[in-house]
Amino acid sequence: MQQGNLEVEPGIRIHFSVRGPEGPALVVPNDSWVAGPLRPLARGRRIVSYDLRGRGLSSSVEDRDRLGVAFDVADLEALRRHLALDRPVVFGHSYCSAVALLHALDHPDAVSGLVLVGAFAARRLPWHDTELPSLGEMIRPPGSTRLGALRAGKVHRTDPRTYAREWMRHYLLPQQVARIENVDLVPLDACDLPNEFPEKWIPDWLERIYPSLGDWDWRPRLPALDVPVLLVWGETDRGPPEAEQEWLSGLPRGEMLAVPGAGHWPFCENPDVFFPAVERFLGR
Repeated sequence: MQQGNLEVEPGIRIHFSVRGPEGPALVVPNDSWVAGPLRPLARGRRIVSYDLRGRGLSSSVEDRDRLGVAFDVADLEALRRHLALDRPVVFGHSYCSAVALLHALDHPDAVSGLVLVGAFAARRLPWHDTELPSLGEMIRPPGSTRLGALRAGKVHRTDPRTYAREWMRHYLLPQQVARIENVDLVPLDACDLPNEFPEKWIPDWLERIYPSLGDWDWRPRLPALDVPVLLVWGETDRGPPEAEQEWLSGLPRGEMLAVPGAGHWPFCENPDVFFPAVERFLGR
């Protein structure tokens, strides 16, 4: 495995890894969370994974005006050029689906395909019109006895790694997986990294990164994206059929996979369905 750091701006470094033999490249943002579970895709191809600025093993960003989707898109293109990747497929999970999509729209000759897992709807309204939880509610979830006890004991300060893991287990993942027992299928090694402590990344997400998307509506640009796009949702993570149809009717070469028994982490929750389907898509 090759590892390195790319300075995308003065003082801002992106950490990346290259796994697998020479062959077609699959670029995966959010390395610290998803590269491990996606290891089965490394057979016969290179997986180039990296952490977004301010996340994982990448450097922290002190100037929060340097955070947002436009910067993440630019960083993806900078890494592609740095590694001289010729039209890779880009794999985007959750928010990174937006990064992958916008990069492909801005650089139509730079990629040969997209795999978008747990993507947002193609427009914000009306599908994403509910307000996000407040910063206080996310960092100190009301009603969580376990997390309340940990915070009362100052564990979030004395042992932030343990608190980050327990926060994922007791707050975020139960909202994302199809069944509560699936929480244990999602690796939590990333919680050991200071950039992944809730007090660090949640304010960045709520106050800078998500707002940078604005009232997005990508539908007018989708017909110009003439590459294969695989949209993957776990069955319990799917939005209304109308939202899915907006994706499929807009993309010239789009197709959809619904993974049973899975929510927002289908590659962890139901790998037996997820990986053969994605392999078929990548092998065309």
